[in-house]
Amino acid sequence: MRLWREFRRGHLSLGAKRAGVQVCMLGAAIGVWLSGPARATEPEQPHFGWREMWGGVDATKDVWLLYTGVTLAPLSKDIYSDGLRLRMTSGYGQYHYEAMRRISPTCGTTAGVNETCASALKRFEVDVTYTDVLIGYHMRLGELTAKAFAGASMVSHNFSAPDLTNNVIGTAFGVTGALEFWLNLGERGWSSLDLYYTSAHDTGSARWRAGWRVLPTLSIGPEIRHDRNAEDDANRIGVFARYEWFGGEISVATGVAGSMTGGATDDLEPYATLNLLTQF
Repeated sequence: MRLWREFRRGHLSLGAKRAGVQVCMLGAAIGVWLSGPARATEPEQPHFGWREMWGGVDATKDVWLLYTGVTLAPLSKDIYSDGLRLRMTSGYGQYHYEAMRRISPTCGTTAGVNETCASALKRFEVDVTYTDVLIGYHMRLGELTAKAFAGASMVSHNFSAPDLTNNVIGTAFGVTGALEFWLNLGERGWSSLDLYYTSAHDTGSARWRAGWRVLPTLSIGPEIRHDRNAEDDANRIGVFARYEWFGGEISVATGVAGSMTGGATDDLEPYATLNLLTQF
């Protein structure tokens, strides 16, 4: 009996060891089975591209403009990393204005004033085209992102009828510079400032925005803009809404603007803009 008890005790001990090994192996197998599919089906982390494209429309009662552009970061891992930037923009639009002009272009060649020196209200239709080719640098400084660009531009104002008093007739080429700043203000606030100038027709602009994220992806706030060329200045004040997602954004704005009509009027009129941007 003693021998049987010893044999049984040893057998049970051996069985327990075998059961323990089997349980460990089964646990390891279950662990591999559970972790394996998770790794296999885990989605890749999204990443930003190194190209950025945008386009939009800007309109008032007297002016409309369609524009597009592209920025490349050829030496950076993505469009938000520090490094060299290449940019090209272009646009086409129209504006019109009315102004008092002399009926006869030869008026004043003879002594005295006669009926040929009379003036009349004339309407001028103008086609506008422009192109910028720029090289610059993108730098992140804590919560501030700064971009600087330099290059060349072409700006053309093609008139339906000659207006010799206007200073922006024809096509002009010039040296161009641009500065862009973006500052994060806490978790929900931000501010941006964009400055642009080219010697082509003495053309420039400045726009400031202050945004408040009412949702993580939706910002609203005020904007102020100033536009100028060799003929006229124009100012805007309004509000905007900006919706963003991973790799893109869309923004709209509206408000009141000074009429950009060759200095013929200072009346205020509504404006609206729509802009779509994507990165890939």
